[in-house]
Amino acid sequence: MQEQHVTKLEDVIMWLKEYAIAFGSTLPGGDNRDLQPFADIVGSARIVACGEATHGTHEFFTLKHRLLEFLVKEKGFTLFAIEEGWVEAQRINEFVCHGHGDPLSLLDGLRFWTWKTQEMLDIIYWMRLYNERRGSAPAIQFCGIDMQSYDLAMQNVLAFVLQVDPAAAEELTELYGTFLEFADHPSLYCNEPVQVKQTCQLQIQRAYSLLSQRRPIYERLSSSSEFEYALHSARIVIQAEEMFSSFNYELRDCFMAENAIWHVDQATPGAKMFIWTHNGHAAAPLGNEQRRFMGTYLSEHYEEAFLSIGMLFYQGSCNALHRQHPKEPQPQQVALPPQDSYEYAFHATGLPRMMIDLQGFSDDEARSAWLLQPHQYRVIGAMYSPEHDPLYWSMIELAYEFDLVFYINDSTPSRLIHSSHLRAEEPRQAAALTSAQPRNANFASGLAYWLYTTPPGHECGVETTMAHSGEACAYLKSSEEDSLVFSTVHQMIGSSAYSNQRLRFSAYVKAKQVQKAAGLWMRIEGPRGPLRFDGMYNRSITGTSDWTRYEIVLDVPEDCTQIVFGLHLSGRGQVWLDDVELASVSSEVPTTDIS
Repeated sequence: MQEQHVTKLEDVIMWLKEYAIAFGSTLPGGDNRDLQPFADIVGSARIVACGEATHGTHEFFTLKHRLLEFLVKEKGFTLFAIEEGWVEAQRINEFVCHGHGDPLSLLDGLRFWTWKTQEMLDIIYWMRLYNERRGSAPAIQFCGIDMQSYDLAMQNVLAFVLQVDPAAAEELTELYGTFLEFADHPSLYCNEPVQVKQTCQLQIQRAYSLLSQRRPIYERLSSSSEFEYALHSARIVIQAEEMFSSFNYELRDCFMAENAIWHVDQATPGAKMFIWTHNGHAAAPLGNEQRRFMGTYLSEHYEEAFLSIGMLFYQGSCNALHRQHPKEPQPQQVALPPQDSYEYAFHATGLPRMMIDLQGFSDDEARSAWLLQPHQYRVIGAMYSPEHDPLYWSMIELAYEFDLVFYINDSTPSRLIHSSHLRAEEPRQAAALTSAQPRNANFASGLAYWLYTTPPGHECGVETTMAHSGEACAYLKSSEEDSLVFSTVHQMIGSSAYSNQRLRFSAYVKAKQVQKAAGLWMRIEGPRGPLRFDGMYNRSITGTSDWTRYEIVLDVPEDCTQIVFGLHLSGRGQVWLDDVELASVSSEVPTTDIS
């Protein structure tokens, strides 16, 4: 029986050697005549989802680059999507389409270490160069389809509403507040009580509904495309809550498909998309309702216009996180495939690189039917432990999962860049719901974009009869005598505009019967906490005084992530705040912190 099996496999290998289509290189930029059979297989497909056996193989990166170039030039593809945050990828798209930003910094801003490679940077530069020289051809765009960066999606929503309806920003900030608390560690959200999840669900759905109901007004004040981007940002938040609520990654596949469809629908008519993802997401298994991947949903939506591609390899190494050292990706030597695997048979053909059309063979011939039978194939994502290699194999029926497979014999690690930044994910909430510059500094839009803390006995509001200039000012009022209880009205901004500068926060303050203390305050924050602080505690405002200009001057270090500034009040009394200003000043201006 063993001899029969070997003979049968040898027959399969001989057939594969004849049927498979060899191609010359994984490198982009050369002669593409060897990819003409690929063009024939793609045919009229509009959506091509291309998977990979690992997220850290150099040859997969370069081959996908080559396929992207080919599809753009030969098939008119206009969208390139990756398994990455919807918002982060949009920032790269600003460079690809308009040249805005530094591509290396933008790449480092992606959520996942897997894309922070020289190969991906090469793709981004190629896309930008193509758009600069495209002539009358449509531009190509860089898209993200993941939904896990929901704090950044919230920021998108709020920034849009501040533009078209500043008075509504406070309500939206409050609606997003509860779910935002979990942005630093979303995986813990599934452990929260049902009541907390229900509150989050109701609040974020309310935010989405508010935008939907005001579509005619908001579109008139902006544009249809800007509104759709804001509305889908709100949808991203809903997707994230639903997925993290149960930590169900099958929902992630469903939502990634939804987001890919959204990108296609928003693009020009006839748009075509090339999706870079893992084999486990690209697959579209037939006749198996228990396994539904992104490819399943896309196949159902686009039917014959969808093509699923897998990528396999035989031997070598790849970048991956080790289970015992998950913070830093490292090259991992991969164990050889078992004999009952597709990779073993493909290697046995002796072809170092080949593509196999899984739609074009006869299924009633014994040797070709082998592709329809269950065998093992390798499943490595971003993590791999050589000592546990059997865990990284799955039994599938290859021809029922993919339309086409690319095979390479040897894998080498992707070329990681910015290794000093490839660390465990830092808390992200500090950057949420912030802008790069102060907003609503004279309170013309009420408290829009301002945050406040008002313990019992304290209140915060807007006064329209006694502003220093303009028509409004903010105030804090307290009937609480305890000097340890204080209220604040404050704003948070990102630090990028002021990094490595000396920053002056100034404002006009009016006081009435302040019994304990009041004053401006500013905190310069880094990834792990405060870096600089001044609350005017050595020069507090007390008693009653007319409008007076006060200021705080602090240095903003390079590692600063956020700047918080505002007014505080403790003890009884009332203070008013108006004409807030942040400005860089000369190093000759002394700082006011006393640390």
